[in-house]
Amino acid sequence: MQIKTISALEMLRDRLASGQYQLGERLPSERSLCAELGISRSGLRKILSRLEAEDLVWRHVGKGTFAGPRPALGSESFRIVTSKTNPLEIMEARLMLEPQIAVAAAQRASFQEIERLALCAKRNHEANDLETNEKWDVLFHETLVIATRNSLLIALYGGISKMRLSDEWCLRKQHWITPENWDSFKKEHSAVVQAVRARDETGAEKAMREHLISVKQHIQSTYL
Repeated sequence: MQIKTISALEMLRDRLASGQYQLGERLPSERSLCAELGISRSGLRKILSRLEAEDLVWRHVGKGTFAGPRPALGSESFRIVTSKTNPLEIMEARLMLEPQIAVAAAQRASFQEIERLALCAKRNHEANDLETNEKWDVLFHETLVIATRNSLLIALYGGISKMRLSDEWCLRKQHWITPENWDSFKKEHSAVVQAVRARDETGAEKAMREHLISVKQHIQSTYL
C-alpha cells in the first residue's frame, strides 16, 4: 500500500476503535470517504477489504459498508430468535462462550486490540448514561471475540450483540444498574484487560467468568 493509503487505513481503524462509527452503523459512501481521506476508489476498496478481513466492518452489495462484524443471522431469522429468547438465556449462552473467548484473546490479541480493549473499558466506565455505557460494553466484548481470529465465533457473537439491544434487555438493565454495580464492572473489565495483556489464559478465563456470573445475578434479581 502507498503511504497515503496506509495513513487512511489507520485513520479508519481509529474511528472504528473509538466508537465514532457505532456498531451496525453505515459508514459514509465510498465517494465521501475518498474525498475526505484523499485517496482513490481502488485504494479505499483495498482498505475496506483489509478492515473486513479483520472483522471491523462488513459490506453489503447495494447497501454499503457497516461497522462491526457481519451479523450471523438475517433480519427475519434474527427477529424470530429474539422473540423466543430472553436475557437469562443470552447470559447462559455467553457463559458457555465468553470465558473461552477470553482465553483465545489472551493467546492471540494484537497490541492494537489490547489497547482498544482497554479504551472500551475506560469509556464504558466514564459513560454518563445507560445507552453510552451499553454501547462501550458491547464494543468491549466484541473486541475480545475479534481478537480470537475465529470467523465463526465472530459471526455468532454478532447475533448476541444485537440481542443485547433488544427492548427487554435494555429494560432489565435499567432496573438493576446502579452506581455500585457500574463501579464493580469497571474492576471486572480491568481484570480481563490485565489478564489478556499479560497473556494469562487462566486469569482471563477466570476474570471473564466472574464478570458474567455477576451480570447474570443482577439480571436474575429483576425476575424476583
